[in-house]
Amino acid sequence: MSLTKSKIFLYFCLAFISGIAAASFLAVSDFLSGILLLIALAFIILAWGKKWIFVVFGFCLIFMVIGIWRFQVKGGLRSDDISSLNGKGSIVLKGVVDEEPDRRSENQKITVNIEDGSPLFSGGKVLITAAKYPEYQYGDELEIKGKLQEPKIYEDFDYRAYLAKDDIYSVMYQPQINFIAANRGNAVKSFLFKVKNSFEEKLLKIFPEPQASLADGLLLGEKASLPKSLSDAFAVVGITHIIALSGFNITIIADNLRRLFNYLMLSQAYSFWITVAFIFGFVVMTGASASIVRAGVMGILVVLARKSGRMYNMRNALALAAAAMIYFNPKILRFDLGFQLSFLATLGLVYISPLIEKYFQWLPEKFGLRGIGIATFSAQIAVLPLILSSFGRLSLISPVANILVLPFVPLSMLIVFLSVIISFVWIKLGVFAGWFGWLLLTYQIKIAEILAKIPFASVNVKIGGVLVVIAYAVLWGIVIKIQISKSKFQIKSRSAAIIRSAANLSH
Repeated sequence: MSLTKSKIFLYFCLAFISGIAAASFLAVSDFLSGILLLIALAFIILAWGKKWIFVVFGFCLIFMVIGIWRFQVKGGLRSDDISSLNGKGSIVLKGVVDEEPDRRSENQKITVNIEDGSPLFSGGKVLITAAKYPEYQYGDELEIKGKLQEPKIYEDFDYRAYLAKDDIYSVMYQPQINFIAANRGNAVKSFLFKVKNSFEEKLLKIFPEPQASLADGLLLGEKASLPKSLSDAFAVVGITHIIALSGFNITIIADNLRRLFNYLMLSQAYSFWITVAFIFGFVVMTGASASIVRAGVMGILVVLARKSGRMYNMRNALALAAAAMIYFNPKILRFDLGFQLSFLATLGLVYISPLIEKYFQWLPEKFGLRGIGIATFSAQIAVLPLILSSFGRLSLISPVANILVLPFVPLSMLIVFLSVIISFVWIKLGVFAGWFGWLLLTYQIKIAEILAKIPFASVNVKIGGVLVVIAYAVLWGIVIKIQISKSKFQIKSRSAAIIRSAANLSH
């Protein structure tokens, strides 16, 4: 086996990720880590200058141990900070709102970064569930009185692990809150949230409901305001991803935006940079949270791969991106569903879509329908086992719904975005321009509502962790086998061509 620099780099990234994964799912002791390190050093010393494959293996073990240590330092599900006061009775805390509050129909969830200085703890984050009013903003300094609790672990959802990935180990329900001061947060972050809020206010003035809520979800990922009946319809037909600004959504939207610009006869270079600009705009308008930044990186990687025409050679870039993201927050590998869906959807677009292209020749190329069908289907194949494990619902109508809806999503996003920008100059002109966006949004809503009424549009299918592992082992085993077969066929074809050329020269 030839060991190129590219392959060695890939192996090191995968080894680090494997170390994080091992520590995430298994209790890896320091003793075992030490044994692995000694084995690694033995391989490197004994094989140096003789068998480089064993040297590389030794370094892979070292990177795996580094991954294990990184998770143990940064990835634990407990903290020595304020969580030590969980269950200790009513206390008074002071802190600053650390993220934009998550506003629901009945309440608001506020992440507060508690100030250091108390002899009892060294600070930390608390998730507060408070009344809907008064509304609090990012950067507000608050005094909070209530009881700290440890997040619960439900039968089908580990809420404690879900919050721990964001370094939140304590929750507080309906505390007494006193406002102290505003604008105590990061200036850049405050500016981004103000941009988002101003954009959202204009959007809600231009479009009526439920089109306004759908537009809000498409552009800003705000799905809480979507009517429950429509949200349920989207879930039944399998298009909820268009209103969740996750990596799964951005990778598909980015790919479709690129196809739209190509269809509009823009050059490949212009198409690439405009699509990247849109992704960057989405990230900024949503507040540039860590999860959205990760999703944006995945989307840009897919667009870059399409631009270069080297989808198969994206493996090192994907491995590096994943390793870097996991290094900064090791808990996302196991506990962040958005990251998992993002990474799997990107893998599907890169590795599965080229393998299924020949089965979509029946779809017309007009409006990019064939490309959209291939991109959507390949991404959904890649995320299906995880979707079934996490949500327990299989949408049988999803392929049809996505083919009917997705071609119009990028265009509707573009028109809505431009309408809102125009409204900052002249609101009436923004409303006029938004009429075309309203037509597209209404179409998407009606398609979802009509298809959701079809009997057995979705069925409940829940699979466990073991089946998920088996499903992915089978899926990627098939993908790898097909790729190897294609590579062998290409090598044979090239060899045959060389032989024919040599024979012709001899004559």
